[in-house]
Parts: sequence; C-alpha cells; structure tokens
Amino acid sequence: MMYPELFPESARYCYVRTDSGYADLANFEGLAAEEKSLVSHAVDVRKAEFGDARWCAHRALQELGASPATPILRGERGMPLWPEGFVGSMTHTEGMRAAVVAPTSALKSVGLDAEPAEPLPDHVLTMIARAGEMPQLLRLREAGITCPDRLLFCAKEATYKSWFPMTFRWLDFDEAEIDLREDGTLISYILARPTPVPFITGRWVIRDGYVIVSTSVPALDFSN
Repeated sequence: MMYPELFPESARYCYVRTDSGYADLANFEGLAAEEKSLVSHAVDVRKAEFGDARWCAHRALQELGASPATPILRGERGMPLWPEGFVGSMTHTEGMRAAVVAPTSALKSVGLDAEPAEPLPDHVLTMIARAGEMPQLLRLREAGITCPDRLLFCAKEATYKSWFPMTFRWLDFDEAEIDLREDGTLISYILARPTPVPFITGRWVIRDGYVIVSTSVPALDFSN
C-alpha cells in the first residue's frame, strides 16, 4: 500500500487503511491532550483522520528513536510542528492516512500527499496547471496513466508541503512547474522568488486505487 521506493533511505513511514463509512476515534483518543485540543470542536470524521495521521507519524518517529510522548502540535497554516531534529509530512484521504518522517541531518524538508486515483473535475485542471505542464499529461495518458491530472495535483500538493516549512510562504499552483516522468520520479521547478532551493525532487506511484507522491529536499546548502 505504501511503498519503500517512494522515500529516501533515511526516512521512515507508516500508514493505515480505514473504513471510510465509520469514524474510528481509537487513535485520536490515544493522542496527547495538547494534540486532541487542536481539533476538539471538530466533527468525528475530522477527529478520526487527524488522530490516524498523527498515530502514523508517532509510529514513524519511534522508528527513528523519537519519544512517542512528544506531541505533534500545529504551527502557521496548519504546519505540523515536529520534534526537534526531525522533519515530516502527513496526509489523509478517503480510506487511508499516512505519514513520513526523517532526521534533519539527512533531509531539510519532506512532503507527502495521497489522492484517489480518479480524474479531477473538469474545471480544476485549468486552475492548477501551467501551460508547460499540459503536454506531459497527454504523454502520460498515452502511456496508460488514466488520471495524470490528479497526479499533477498531488505533486503540487506534495511540493507545497516541502516548500512551506522552509519559507513560511504560500506557493501558488503556478509558482512551481512540475516535470512528471514515466519512471515514477518528478522534479518541481520552483518559480517563486526568493527561494531556498531551485527545485524539489520527488517520486510517485499509482496503485491500489491511490495516487501517492512524496517530495524531499536534502540537507544540503544550495546557496552557493
């Protein structure tokens, strides 16, 4: 369901499959009080996805030696506040929640997004795609990818999740041009200025009914 080839070797990941028709609050109830308070007024469905994603994040952090007692709180624009020494990303969609984490000694930032493997509504593609990205969608469709538009959307979301923790700035859909490659890799060229990195690399799969994209920035200095 979640595939090792999606992530750098330094990263750890965890996922859960869920019954989309039932809001199971078991993982939510197991969170620290500080975490639960972040969505205390939300409906049960939101609490369930919040709890499941953070449960995944805590399991992945434990694999890297982090304490499970350290709460994952929330910063600007909802950005998860990871324990010192770690970066990570979480995602939730119908039927699945997941998280990936890595030490800051290896990665500066990481992003993860998952979406149902279904085409986007007709009007959405024109809102998210740059003109230079359109030809590759046709190429991918000819290669047998039935939802290249959803893949592009997912890649843009994962790019933003890697971008924001480095800059604390919004990244519009047209401020990154993404090169989706048939071998399951991608490069997101950052057009916003200033930028701490010229591009963000990633990997993607479409399997088991989901589009899943990960992005990451290595812990290197791009300033020179």
